[in-house]
Amino acid sequence: MNLDRETITKLTEANDETLWETVRGIALAKGFRLPEATPPHETMERLRGTLSGNGTLSLGEAVRVIAAYKKDNPNG
Repeated sequence: MNLDRETITKLTEANDETLWETVRGIALAKGFRLPEATPPHETMERLRGTLSGNGTLSLGEAVRVIAAYKKDNPNG
């Protein structure tokens, strides 16, 4: 899935719950199930940084952040 700059900007400005639901939807479309519970605000801010390209989190690190959250919340 390709996201245009306008969509990315809207996502980075969305509240944590809306952003997480979008991330979950994208992941589900790719065959990954993520927990329903929204991660802590700090995690969401790191994901926003990755989306905007302004963060210090690489894509690989973003995957690890989500995987760690999923491991800690297996029944999400």
